Amino acid sequence: MFSGSLNVCVTLCLWITAFTSPGSVCARKQDDSFFTASIYRARCASRCLSLHITRISAFFKHSQVRATKSEKQCCCLEPCKESWDLKENQCQDLCEPLFPKKHYECLTSCEFLKSVEGVKQGDCPAPEKASGFAAACVESCEEDGECSAVKKCCSNGCGHTCQQPKNLYKGVPLKPRKELVFLEQPSGQLEIRWSSKFNISVEPVLYVVQRRWNYGIHPSEDDATEWETVAQTAEERIQLADIRASRWYQFRVAAVNVHGTRGFTAPSKHFRSSRDPSAPPSPTSLRVTNVTLGDEGLVTARLNWTLPEEPDIPIHHYKVFWSWTVPTKSMVPSKKKRRKTTNGAQSWVDLEGLQQNSSYTVELQAVTYWGQVRLKSSKASLHFSTTQNNDSAKSVLKSKKEELSPLGSTLAKRPSGPLEVGTPFYQDGQLQVRVYWKNRGDPSVSRYHVQWMPEYCSHNETRGPEKSVTQENYINLPGLLFSCKYKVTVHMLKSKRRSKDESTTFLTPSCATIRSKTHKHIPCPGEGAPGLPKVLAKPENLTASFSINEGNITGNFLWRVSRVAPNQRITGFQVTWAEITTESRQNSLPNSIISQSQILPPDHNLLVVSNLRSSTYYRLEVQVITTGGEGPATVKTFQTPNILPVIQHRPRLRQHHSHHQKPTVERH
Repeated sequence: MFSGSLNVCVTLCLWITAFTSPGSVCARKQDDSFFTASIYRARCASRCLSLHITRISAFFKHSQVRATKSEKQCCCLEPCKESWDLKENQCQDLCEPLFPKKHYECLTSCEFLKSVEGVKQGDCPAPEKASGFAAACVESCEEDGECSAVKKCCSNGCGHTCQQPKNLYKGVPLKPRKELVFLEQPSGQLEIRWSSKFNISVEPVLYVVQRRWNYGIHPSEDDATEWETVAQTAEERIQLADIRASRWYQFRVAAVNVHGTRGFTAPSKHFRSSRDPSAPPSPTSLRVTNVTLGDEGLVTARLNWTLPEEPDIPIHHYKVFWSWTVPTKSMVPSKKKRRKTTNGAQSWVDLEGLQQNSSYTVELQAVTYWGQVRLKSSKASLHFSTTQNNDSAKSVLKSKKEELSPLGSTLAKRPSGPLEVGTPFYQDGQLQVRVYWKNRGDPSVSRYHVQWMPEYCSHNETRGPEKSVTQENYINLPGLLFSCKYKVTVHMLKSKRRSKDESTTFLTPSCATIRSKTHKHIPCPGEGAPGLPKVLAKPENLTASFSINEGNITGNFLWRVSRVAPNQRITGFQVTWAEITTESRQNSLPNSIISQSQILPPDHNLLVVSNLRSSTYYRLEVQVITTGGEGPATVKTFQTPNILPVIQHRPRLRQHHSHHQKPTVERH
């Protein structure tokens, strides 16, 4: 009954509930599969299908209302699209321009999506049920997103702590069962099938499919990319067309309805295509982007190009050939030819020592290696001349006295297409690039939203999308990874509506290439301790609260972490506390006899210490431990309260009070 109605719905709406998005990378900040953007969007879509399922079944009886029903269905599904950014925009600003007359369906759907992004599934337990850490009279959280895994930020009667929810899976569909089945089509497409258990709810169930992959002879989960969402579908199968021949893939599936999900299935067995990899595509958009005149009157021309699609195997190197004719005493001119190679992660090359007022022919070829087999693309060619008239020479050729930047010029220029990418350069300890776009002079354009992310890297490292907003017609993209292909997207924000997205791709050079063009030391990844970036993560706002219960003093120490580098994941906290005697306090040293140390997991920014002495000074030291090493320590001294007389203080509460009796609390 349900599946048939759902299929009708799918055909009615242009967006459909099934999509394939190879470049869609799920949120990486939380590794828990319950809290990815794709899960939120699937809950949003399931709600829309559930609301309109009765209307859809009436289509065949009342065909005259078909357009109206379809319109309402699409209004509801519109906010569930991946392109909607609710962090940057208000629901009303997004819905009204698309549906000026009837935007109620869109608005309620958008607000629902915002709510599931901020509130985790499940219900908070009763305040009197809290025990242990969860019963501490502290404000350790303000929203569910601050809690690890499935825990929610709940009231315990005298504060708010992260607690295990009840009814976590109420009305939620069961996970798909058995192994995923792979069927490779002769066309190269991959069909993936799974089967579902009996669902315990009548709401529509959507399936979110994610994958990860690694290069190499053998499958490896350690070297694999992060999980990325590739499809959302109402059926128990999908077909993927972008399967590369040289990769080991793993997949996982989550069943989602309006109430939530039980998470993804375990990673599937590895799949690798039986096809041999194809030769790389021929480079396109081969062009001369810069011409300079050297001290000896010789010309240097910079060539840029793009790769039209992602190759099966990363480009190992490019071959560049250039030729020109030289007049001789005989009637037949002599033809000279040169060649050079450049790194595969680089999309430009400098041709040096060219003659003025001469014509040149350039050929470019991409080369990859599959084992011992060398795969070559077809050659791209370009004809250009170094002949300049006086006026153009002044604007194109630089003065002989001018010094060239070792990593290429990044001065503003007028782009020939919608987006133009400058030459990547290394500055302030990071790889950067400047992106330009045309300023159409539209006064209604308030700002530009820019998003960029690596599509693939030769070293398998990946990173989530980054965003920025600017009022200029250019932007610097900082902190880029070496040897990667990036995609950058720009759209204008006008009053209450957004423009069409403009996108382009570019390649970043390898670290060795950048290092070879400058005298400065550039630390490359994988070189060991001397080249590792400094750990900046540091505990902040170190606070303490003390509770007194039957003569026992318990201290609750809380902190936050700032300045976490994207490539330095937090693995724990090193916490040391010590009682300070009068003698040791004068020497600024803790009493080593009464000091203790502990390593806490990364999601625990709260330390609880019991059996403290009254009216005593304690020294607390907290240090962040990351994959890049240990950060600077934060040290603070606290004094415990005096038991006699008991000084009662109420903790800060948020808009509600409890009549439950709690131990005496003193905050510092």
